[in-house]
Amino acid sequence: MLISMPGRDQSTEGWAAETFSALARMPVEGPEPVVWPFTPYYTGNPFQNVLYSRFAGQGLVAAPTFRATDLLTTTRTWPADVPLVVHLHWLNQVLAKAGDDRAANEAVGRHAELLDTLKARGARLVWTVHNVLPHDTQFEAQEVRLREQVVERADLVHVMSRRTTEAVEDWFALPHEKVYQCDHPGYQGVYPDWVSRADARRRLRIPDDAVALLLTGAVKPYKGIADLLEAVDRVSRARPGRIVLIVAGKPDDAPETKDFITAAAAHPAVRLLPAQVPDVDMQVLMRACDLVALPYRRSLNSGVLALALTFGRPALLPSNSGSLPVVEGGAALVYPPDGVAALTDAVFSCLDADLEALDRAARVASRRIDRRAIAERFAADMRSWVDTGVVPESSPEAEVSVELGTIAGVAAGIPPGASA
Repeated sequence: MLISMPGRDQSTEGWAAETFSALARMPVEGPEPVVWPFTPYYTGNPFQNVLYSRFAGQGLVAAPTFRATDLLTTTRTWPADVPLVVHLHWLNQVLAKAGDDRAANEAVGRHAELLDTLKARGARLVWTVHNVLPHDTQFEAQEVRLREQVVERADLVHVMSRRTTEAVEDWFALPHEKVYQCDHPGYQGVYPDWVSRADARRRLRIPDDAVALLLTGAVKPYKGIADLLEAVDRVSRARPGRIVLIVAGKPDDAPETKDFITAAAAHPAVRLLPAQVPDVDMQVLMRACDLVALPYRRSLNSGVLALALTFGRPALLPSNSGSLPVVEGGAALVYPPDGVAALTDAVFSCLDADLEALDRAARVASRRIDRRAIAERFAADMRSWVDTGVVPESSPEAEVSVELGTIAGVAAGIPPGASA
């Protein structure tokens, strides 16, 4: 029998077949099944697989959908007796192909019509706010209007930081009665983790007495890459051999990024791996470093921070980061966002910091965002909202302790996305 992995078949027929097959597998005695398409679905990012990993137990059928426009086809003859919730995530696809203001305006209009059509077909709408605006936005006015339209039509807005409402208020407003807060989940059990610190450092040629900072994920200008390299260079000149910067991730094509890669490749204090990091190698980076550097110019939520805390790694980040609540209790060295000088002082402080205390605090923070606890809470709250129409109270931040296991592939029962 020829099959495809759940979430990989992009055909409309495959999406429908998997969705209704998952519905048929729901226990008769359980709660009323609800189909929950989420879009866009990114197969290379485990965030969505983790977030929805407890949905099946609540009678919620999470349906990966690669493009929001695919839902126009798949919901055209949607059964009236099957509840439908459409969950929007990143909105960057909407204006991705716009070349000028006119095209951007038209794309925003089409997206509003799409949402109106889905609502007319009986769908409820949820939006998760991942960023304030896209990091590389070209059409700010249209991006703002796009978010205003989504908020206006959304029945529930999921935020992952309690700083979100304040962070976005200069661009758009989030009505209090629609906002539900539940933290970004960690990645416990998602990535391999057997490499020792000594072996990881040996592989990356990092001296035992050096403090290692890690910059990972996509390498882009908004991550403050130029300032970080300048700060590391200044510290390295003042205290030779005491600081190492590991840079691991796929660079974009921006001129600033190209200049950064050229300079980093030639710098003796840098260990450069300019490519996407395989999952199995992430443990090497995390075990080799002392802190994960997040000197982003603007950041609301960070999957890299969640991953760092998962491995018990503290962070270095500016005080204007939306992720600051996640590291409360000493899981980060926090510095004022005042340019290269402030960042240089922060890097100097890493050399004399109590790294063991930072590690302990990071492990505590990791328990607060345990992926099983977050996924179970999110699924239960979404079930309650579907049944009652009442937006749940924002989830309290609390330490949790659960038995961890591995999570492999897409969550059970998740059908694939669709393609027009």
